[in-house]
Amino acid sequence: MERNSTSFFIRFGLIFLDISYNVLLVLSPIVGLKLYIPNQKEKETAMETSRIILAADELSLDQCLELASKVGDRVHAIKIHNAFDQQGPGVVERLRDAGARRVWVDAKLHDIPNTVKLRAKAIAESGADILTVHASGEIEMMMAAVEAGPAEIYAITVLTSLGEEQVHLLHGQPSKAGALYLARLAKLAGVHGVVCSPREVGILAKRPELQGLKFITPGVRSSGKATDDQKRVDTPAGAIASGSTHLVVGRQITQATDPVDALRQIEEEISTNATKEVTV
Repeated sequence: MERNSTSFFIRFGLIFLDISYNVLLVLSPIVGLKLYIPNQKEKETAMETSRIILAADELSLDQCLELASKVGDRVHAIKIHNAFDQQGPGVVERLRDAGARRVWVDAKLHDIPNTVKLRAKAIAESGADILTVHASGEIEMMMAAVEAGPAEIYAITVLTSLGEEQVHLLHGQPSKAGALYLARLAKLAGVHGVVCSPREVGILAKRPELQGLKFITPGVRSSGKATDDQKRVDTPAGAIASGSTHLVVGRQITQATDPVDALRQIEEEISTNATKEVTV
């Protein structure tokens, strides 16, 4: 009887342990996820919805790499041009290794379609994620870049360094009309985004035929900051409110004593206008 009782309790204990073990197998991931996911999710959400593209212009390689290590995982992409020219294709991988999520080679290609195709292919082979072309090169040229280039092609509409009078002389129409015409060509060519000033983005973002494009806006400065060589400008919050999906910011971050804090201030400035969903 005593042996049977002992056997019973042993079997009961083993069954209880087996059930407990299986319950733990089911529950522990759930408990673990509940404890872990919010922080991870918050980080992923912050990265996915980042509106800021860092323009790493006029910087040495060491300065570019340092910035990438400090803010590379907090911005949508790091944009380079002279660094690519000076350092060659290898700079793309070095920036990514330093912390950049994406690297945008701002080559602003504008040539015959075959030449653009060859250059876009070479830049894609460097590992670049984004490449720019001039929309004024027309549809066939942009299509060649889309076919051979990196994952994303952005088309430049009207340069933000041009004043309204200069735009009239160059494009034969006001900046808003010129940007709209070029953005329509870009959409037909299949590019992924258009680059325009804050003055035109409000018009472009509302056009139904341009839906699905990203609207990348340089020429943004916080209130009180120098506009430097930009003519058609607005504040980060103003550009977002007008319809920008991403802002290109350079000197306000790169020349700041504390680039991380400068980025944080811009993030806070646009956060109240960042309710529009961004696809990356």
